[in-house]
Amino acid sequence: MPYISLDNDLKIYYEAYGDENSYPIVLIHPLGGNIKIWEEEIRLILRSGNYRIISYEIRGHHRSSMGKNDNYTMDDLANDLDRLLNELNIGKCTLIGHSIGGKIAAVYAKHNSHKIDAIIFISGSSIPIPEDKLEDSISIKLATTKGVEAVAEYERQQKHGKEKAFEDEKEWNLFKEIFTKTSAEGFVAARNALRTMPDDINNVLRNADCKLYGIVGSDDEVFMNIKSKMKQEIPKFNLRIIEGEGHWLILHNPDAFDNVLEEFLKEINLQEVV
Repeated sequence: MPYISLDNDLKIYYEAYGDENSYPIVLIHPLGGNIKIWEEEIRLILRSGNYRIISYEIRGHHRSSMGKNDNYTMDDLANDLDRLLNELNIGKCTLIGHSIGGKIAAVYAKHNSHKIDAIIFISGSSIPIPEDKLEDSISIKLATTKGVEAVAEYERQQKHGKEKAFEDEKEWNLFKEIFTKTSAEGFVAARNALRTMPDDINNVLRNADCKLYGIVGSDDEVFMNIKSKMKQEIPKFNLRIIEGEGHWLILHNPDAFDNVLEEFLKEINLQEVV
């Protein structure tokens, strides 16, 4: 199995697609996600050109271990990404991150902007989530007492009428299949890690020589607000809003999502930077 071993018994699982000599694109999944969430996008990118795709699972998610520590920070997650890329001899690349995956990409860019050609933020941003939007002691208690399946059901109840991916039974079952592969410890640690997000990353990204893109659903209230702020602070940030979609638009409306993603990939023109 493709793992890299880090300190404290930490193992990070990854998968690679395409020609290893082609331009690298790195996919970073959301909290509660894993590589499976990218199935459509992996096929799309491989059809779009000669790319090398690296998709991995963050600590405590599906096949990646927690290691000996039961907590971690956003800097830890960005360091995991850095060590993975070094292990695979990847220099410059493009990062595509969903939710916390976008935040990991942003923290990585704070220290390694010279290694990035572009970042595509999907329902994520380089700005910390406000504390009042992060606080959710119920989901953390459910994870520790009843497991992540109870958290998934709670999320569905809380977002009834706001998240279309939770209303369609097929999409809901796919979400639950993916989400429940996360360990309870991994879920809690990732939620807590969001509180350690630096608040000065835009100062770096504003002047960095890399392209910045965002995709967000109009009904994703939290990320609509912080992505709008990100746009104000970084004028070059190219933001696309998909109307009527929520945080999990990648599951509910993959066609609209993939159309925008494909447009961005063409605009970045990655094959010319190999």
